[in-house]
Amino acid sequence: MEHGSRTDVVPSEHFARDPSVPEGGLCCDGVPLEDLAKTYGTPLHVFSEGALEASYRAIEAALKEGAPYRPHHICYAMKANGAPAILRRLVTLGAGCDVVSGGELYWALGAGFAPEHIVMSGVGKRDDELTQAIEAGVTIHVESEPELEVIGDIATSLKRDALLGLRINPNVDAKTHPYIATGLFDTKFGLSMKRAEVLLERIARQPALKLTTMSSHIGSQIGDLPALEEATAITARLAVACRKLGAPVSRIDVGGGWPEAYGDEDEAFPPFSALGSAIGRGLRAADAPTDMTLVIEPGRALVGDAGVLLTRVLFEKLQESHLGPGKGKRFVVVDAAMTELIRPALYQAYHAIECVAQPRGETSFAHVVGPVCETGDFFAEDRPLPPTARGDLLVLRTTGAYGSSMASEYNARPRAAEVMVYAGGAIEVMRARGRVEDLHR
Repeated sequence: MEHGSRTDVVPSEHFARDPSVPEGGLCCDGVPLEDLAKTYGTPLHVFSEGALEASYRAIEAALKEGAPYRPHHICYAMKANGAPAILRRLVTLGAGCDVVSGGELYWALGAGFAPEHIVMSGVGKRDDELTQAIEAGVTIHVESEPELEVIGDIATSLKRDALLGLRINPNVDAKTHPYIATGLFDTKFGLSMKRAEVLLERIARQPALKLTTMSSHIGSQIGDLPALEEATAITARLAVACRKLGAPVSRIDVGGGWPEAYGDEDEAFPPFSALGSAIGRGLRAADAPTDMTLVIEPGRALVGDAGVLLTRVLFEKLQESHLGPGKGKRFVVVDAAMTELIRPALYQAYHAIECVAQPRGETSFAHVVGPVCETGDFFAEDRPLPPTARGDLLVLRTTGAYGSSMASEYNARPRAAEVMVYAGGAIEVMRARGRVEDLHR
């Protein structure tokens, strides 16, 4: 049984029903989703430029309110969604970028992010990726002692300065799903405080290494405000101590993890303003100088609600059981799969599902599944849904983060198309639908 078997849909003014549209269909900023599906096919990822900007503005306002009189920078965690149209829009809004690979760094620079506003994270950066980062002049977040040694060797050979941040592991429990918790000692991420202090001495002895940032990140979907406040204070105190020792630390990076509501939460997440205030309290507790720039790295909170996944019903089937006729499981088989959205299979994650047309008939429990040859290829289990017919269009909500970015071509399924809807109804094809003949290239 799915957690709570909820049918909650988090309201969004950017994906709403329009009574003037046939059958009261759902629209994206006034553009009927049914029209988009007919034009571009399904499965189809649809993004709202308006929703993306609204999220950015809300986070920016939370930082200004929670940590006033302090410079800040929002570095978008590209792993959530690296679509060029999204990156370019965030550049125009003033964002920086958090990357975790050479490929993401290439995309970030190509989209126009300024190198000084790019940070590179990740526990396993290759030598070529570190070389790329040093040459570009982006800040590298160091997560281990061997990594620092490699960075020092590369910087010396290039005769270039390496801009560094130390990512500490504050051992703070964010009380989130274990797969997305990153701030405890039993995860692979970051440095213990003791190890970070050892590395400070090594950095001081190497002229090519410039420590500019103290960083931490305790996990995704953070709802525990005291944990965020504590991690911020720990990180800021170390930044202050480093500056007193003479290191040119100018930034306190408290990571991402700002939450996105999916509709199945037993309790509402704190509003963005509350997260900003928790960070502000942590900075004040550490007596962090106001000239130190605050950096955060949200991903999901920026793009999650900006995207939906459209899919057509292929069949409904009733899997008979020993209980007798009509007593089996109801399966709604759709043309999208774990290849377009793996979060339910990977994390048992919840995504609200709706009929694009006004629902008709009484609901009953159904498994919404894809055509991929894996039992784990499902979007919902025991979810209350109205009756569906072949060809009906369904929408999966809040798929803008970790949907298309984690897609695969398993079962020789080409990548789904992606479109962006702009104010006034303009539509941009962000990714054309893949072709089977290109899969072996």
